[in-house]
Parts: sequence; C-alpha cells; structure tokens
Amino acid sequence: MTINQEHLTDCKLCKAHSWELVATLISGIWDKRHDELNREELRFPIGQCTKCHHVQVAIPYTQSIFDSLYFSNQAEPDMWCETPNGQKSPYEEMLEFIAPYIQDGAHIVDFGAGAGTTLKHIENTHKERQLTLASVDFHNHIQSETIEYLSADLNKLEALQAEFVTQPISLAISTHVLEHLIDPIHFLTQIRSMLSDDGHIFIEVPDCSPDAFIEHLAFTNLVHGQHIHYYSKDSLAQIARLAGLKIDALQQLTTGDIPRLLILLSKTTQESSTTVLPVTSGADVAVVKRFNDYHAFQDSLFKQIQQALMLNDTIGIWGIGGDFYQLTQSYPELIDLIQANSIILYDYELAGHTYVGSSIRCSSAIASTRYPVFMLPLYAPTREKMHQVSQSWSAQVIDPF
Repeated sequence: MTINQEHLTDCKLCKAHSWELVATLISGIWDKRHDELNREELRFPIGQCTKCHHVQVAIPYTQSIFDSLYFSNQAEPDMWCETPNGQKSPYEEMLEFIAPYIQDGAHIVDFGAGAGTTLKHIENTHKERQLTLASVDFHNHIQSETIEYLSADLNKLEALQAEFVTQPISLAISTHVLEHLIDPIHFLTQIRSMLSDDGHIFIEVPDCSPDAFIEHLAFTNLVHGQHIHYYSKDSLAQIARLAGLKIDALQQLTTGDIPRLLILLSKTTQESSTTVLPVTSGADVAVVKRFNDYHAFQDSLFKQIQQALMLNDTIGIWGIGGDFYQLTQSYPELIDLIQANSIILYDYELAGHTYVGSSIRCSSAIASTRYPVFMLPLYAPTREKMHQVSQSWSAQVIDPF
C-alpha cells in the first residue's frame, strides 16, 4: 500500500519522498491532568522507501512529538530483563566487543549515555588505563564526579565541535540511540569529525536484519514510537559509508528476545561516495512480523478474557498502559464490561484515576482478590517486574503470554 505522500518526510538515506506503507504504529501517552484518563494518541506510519528500501517512520518528528515521547517522563526506561545467573549481561558483551579498542589514556565519549551504565562498566574494568570519560545527552542522569557531562541535543551536535579540537575522541559510543535520531548520516558525520585519526565509533541498534532472531519481537520494544529508523546490517552499512566510515567489526547477538546489532566503525581512507545503493536485505520483514505477532497475541488475550468471564462474574486487568488501550480499541465490547464492573482495573501509577468512568485501583490491592487478574503488558521486562511483585501474593495472577 502506497502512503499518501502529502506532509511526509524524506528518506534519510537517499532523500527520496516516495513510501510504501509497512505498518502503522499507534502510540501515545495518558493525559493525567484530570481524574478521567484521556489518551493523547500518536500515529506513526512506518514506510519503506520505494527507491532505496530503507525503513523509517515516514512523517516528520516535530518538537511536540519529541516533547510527548521523551519529556512527559524523564525516567530511564527498562531495556533488558535481569541477566540469568551464569550468563553475561548486555553491557559485558558490549565491553568484550570494544575491548581491543580501549587503549591507555583513551578519550571515550558516550553519545546518548542515559544512566551511564556502559561508561561505568568501562570505568570499573579499565581503572589502570587512565581513561578520560564523558557523557553527551539531553539530561545528566549519570551524576558522576569522574565522568564529564556535556549537555546537547543529539540531533544537533555542531555546537560540540569545539569541545574536541584539542582532545579528539579515541572511542565514541552510541548504543540504542541511532534509531531515535532524525538524520543518522548527519549524526555519524558529526561524530566522525570529532574523532582522532585512528579513532573508532561503537554503535549498537536493534537488529531488524532478516537473519536476526525475530521470533518474539512482540515482547520487545523494537517497534516503538521513539524509534524513527529500523536498521538491518545492509542499511546500517550504507549509512556508515555515506558518513565516510567503514565497518571494522560486526556482531549479531540476542538478549532475551531482543536482537542486537553491534558495529565498530572507523574513518575510511577512500573518498566518500554519495551514491546510494538499494538496500537488498532490509528491515521490513522484521517490522511486519512484529505487527502480525502483536495482533495475534492481542486476539489470544481477548479470547482468554472471554473464557475467564464465562467462569467468573468478575476478573481483573493489571497494567493500564498502551497495550490495554489498544486492546479496548480493537475490542470495544471490553469497555461495556469495564463500565459494568465485570472487569476491574489495576495500576500502581494510575491508581485514583478513572477510565471510561470506572475507578483504577492500586495494584497492591490485587493481593487480596478472589478472582483471576490478567497481566496486560506484552513488554517482557515489565512482565518480569510484575512477576517479582506478585510472587508472594495468594491471588490468581495470570500471565496470558
């Protein structure tokens, strides 16, 4: 299906303006200013460029969209489930990948460092190397005395150029950031100009390559309103080349259900080519599978709720977020059941508010319920925390997934 091209953005790989619709992501946030919750809905058409086949959100990201998605909640998101005993954490795997490029006295800068977990791992495991560490981000979540913080809009790094004239960067890091940025080629080009001659850039992004592990993408945040771009090995290699960079190392990993693409880049010695080649193995397969699986899980959940209500006068739903909202939009008969108090709503953060006139109770009250309560979120790290919270409860808490 071809997208109506009016008011669409250009492809950030080849600059064309022609899109084939892959899927439409419905995202949003709750307006909590009043007792009754209202959903501020955001729709993101994910398109595949008809010229080069790169996959990205096909509408411009305005400041109001950024404000809604990022600044309505400044808390750091949970990216991973807890690492099982005896296995390496994602950060340990990252450090193994970049360890050969961490030299004595290196200047290491993390662009989009968040809470600084990667930098802190480097600091703790390479104390003898006399490293200079810095974080570049919108917010100073690190609050460290040993890691310098530089405030910056990651979409506009030009203002930082002067910071690295006398001490260029030995190793730039940017993990799970490139998918959030408006223009990834511009971002990498800016970082390239801050590198030392033998410097490197370490990038990690969600892996949408056709040969990645994409069996359980509905349980991940691979498709998310904050994600503008969807990368495969092929599309990321093209973007790196257009930024004047070459791939020195590449690794595909899977953590939980999350496919990860790790790439180490350095300056190319060849003259940069502006020729854009078609992406032969793109991200569309992974994105389509995620949406198909998501809809299948929601359908299965609705049927489980129907079956539970055949056996019980009342059931509970725990987790009044985006998945809950999508479920009520896809199956509006649930709203009648909520208003009839056949379905009782529970959520820790939203307790005290109402939805379609029905009160939302605190999730701690589930412990004393006598009817089954369904966990609603699909996102695996959220469900993991819900299991931990509820493990001592005598209530019948059901994970439908």
